Amino acid sequence: MGQVQEHLQKYKRWYPQTYQLKDYPLEGRKTLTVKNRQEIYQRLTKPQRALIETHKKYQMGSFFLKHHYLIDEAWQFETVNIDENYNRKLKRYHLFCQCGKAVKYQFVLTSKKTQEKIALGITHFSDHLGVSAEVASEIKKGINHVDIALDELLWLKDKKILFPEDLWQQYLFSRYRNEQLIQPVAYNQVLAQRVLTFREVEMPIFVADYLALLSEIRLIEKASAKREQPKFVGEKKSFEAYALRLMSSMPEKESHYHPSSLALYEEWKKLTQTEQARVLEEFQQLIQQPSC
Repeated sequence: MGQVQEHLQKYKRWYPQTYQLKDYPLEGRKTLTVKNRQEIYQRLTKPQRALIETHKKYQMGSFFLKHHYLIDEAWQFETVNIDENYNRKLKRYHLFCQCGKAVKYQFVLTSKKTQEKIALGITHFSDHLGVSAEVASEIKKGINHVDIALDELLWLKDKKILFPEDLWQQYLFSRYRNEQLIQPVAYNQVLAQRVLTFREVEMPIFVADYLALLSEIRLIEKASAKREQPKFVGEKKSFEAYALRLMSSMPEKESHYHPSSLALYEEWKKLTQTEQARVLEEFQQLIQQPSC
């Protein structure tokens, strides 16, 4: 029996229910209306909401840093607070601008000179900080883009798509196999940490992250196929202990959207439906090669 088939056949015997991957929507982001967004958000658990808010805050901060907003100003961007329940018509809000106006996005800035902190709504950037109307408009577009990007998670949740436990299990097994390779494959630790945070709150994952996990599994399987690799030695209990140890050892820090995942997702979107289907079929063939 070939060495690639040997360890995968073991996995199939151990976990017949997760060997064949279930369908996962790979068509990409879905743009929601403000009403849809709020309705779905309200149905999330508290930990799931916290996950969404954490990702929003991170992407907002990245947006400011990437575009160097306020880099020459007297104020430094600190964080953004988000009121997901904001509804002006129902007078439902709890965040306010320095001027007293209720806002959905409250940007916290710190004076570089005095360390004073101020909280502003987006419309007061140009007035209070001397930011041009053009830059203020760019920031508003950036906020909208972040909302649209996170709509994918809400759409998946609304469609009752679950965390892909089958793929995660195969990913952990690939990492287990990777430990025994002569030259282990370098993997994206940030990706693993982020996906684990989604698993812990029972949320589906970004399509980009699903594809990134598939890609890492394929890389390890290709490395395993090389003849000089040692014979696979593994037992079910040993693997399960390894998986638990691996997950518990991942740093308890915020782990966010990684550029490599975004790049992979952009490449995926360029493929036709036929090409996408072929890629997934090749992956299934890779993990189901017949015994020698």
